[in-house]
Amino acid sequence: MAKIAILSFYSQVVERGVETFALEIGKRLSQKHKVTVFHTGQQKTQNFAQISKSSGLNFVSIKMTSASPISSKGLLGKLNLDKQSFRILVFTLKVSPIIFKNKYDLIIPLNGGWQIAIVRILSKLTGSKILTSGHAGVGSDDAWNLLFRPDVFVALTSAQAKWAKRLAPEVKIALIPNGVDLANFNPKVKAKDIPLQKPVVICTSALVPYKRVELTIKAVAKAKDLSLLVLGDGEMRGVIDSVGKRILGKRYLRLVVPYDKMPAYYRAGNVFTLASKTEAFGISYVEAMACNLPVVTTYDSSREEIVGQAGILTNPVDIDQYAKDLKIASQTEYRNIPYNQALKYSWNKIAGKYSNLINQMSHE
Repeated sequence: MAKIAILSFYSQVVERGVETFALEIGKRLSQKHKVTVFHTGQQKTQNFAQISKSSGLNFVSIKMTSASPISSKGLLGKLNLDKQSFRILVFTLKVSPIIFKNKYDLIIPLNGGWQIAIVRILSKLTGSKILTSGHAGVGSDDAWNLLFRPDVFVALTSAQAKWAKRLAPEVKIALIPNGVDLANFNPKVKAKDIPLQKPVVICTSALVPYKRVELTIKAVAKAKDLSLLVLGDGEMRGVIDSVGKRILGKRYLRLVVPYDKMPAYYRAGNVFTLASKTEAFGISYVEAMACNLPVVTTYDSSREEIVGQAGILTNPVDIDQYAKDLKIASQTEYRNIPYNQALKYSWNKIAGKYSNLINQMSHE
């Protein structure tokens, strides 16, 4: 049995892909290992409380002011000197004495920036090993993680694995995708009744610039007979709502929904889309496919690997083409192709791969 520390600053603050990963992988690893998730969220959600009670997974809230994540901008953001990076730095410094005292076998830092630097120092003092996962995707953030030479870097897609091997050939690279809880996300979930005319396009996204939700709004408007349900929140909520209501009128609706209620809203749709510029993995893709929704998303090799035959890869900057592909997907009978694609990403399968990897690390 290994003692594992997961550092997830925004857990219980927001429910993005990273926070979902911390919860789901922590829950499953705690069946064989002692797992502690350090976070800043102060309010125990029912989901966290139930999991903590049933699995023995330990959540430790670090007392400090937490806030919803915002996009790091400009030179300060690139140098990890912005306000968000500073908060994560303070959080990690507060966690450090606990990690030093308890001598964890494995540390999984999820927030990048100065966190990985501090964890690397801690690992030298305590003998702990470090596992980082590529939630930031190909680019400077995960290049920074690789710079500090973790014991294992988990790539989420084949493209990311190849990139990491080229950048840091001396670092052990493991290919393990993110997953979906098929007990909660599946075609048997009863659809939520929503006040939108069908066909309905579902877009689950943080409302930040690189997600490009405004392109989705324009494409749905171009398709004319489609409605759009946006599930998410973020710094661009005002802009997105303004554009959505102005262009789509009654065909637009945005909601902020608790994570455990999401499957019913996926099931209310006919097609899922996310037009983000980049995406390390995108848990929302597999969640939507698990609910048997076809996916229309940006073409790149990573998303081609994830979506397979369960949708259409497009160029969302070309609004006419994007609108056409949304319409085609909404009218095509995909049968159970999306759900069958999602079966590859069961959290139980993914957790098994992590457990095997951790066992290997303990014997190295």
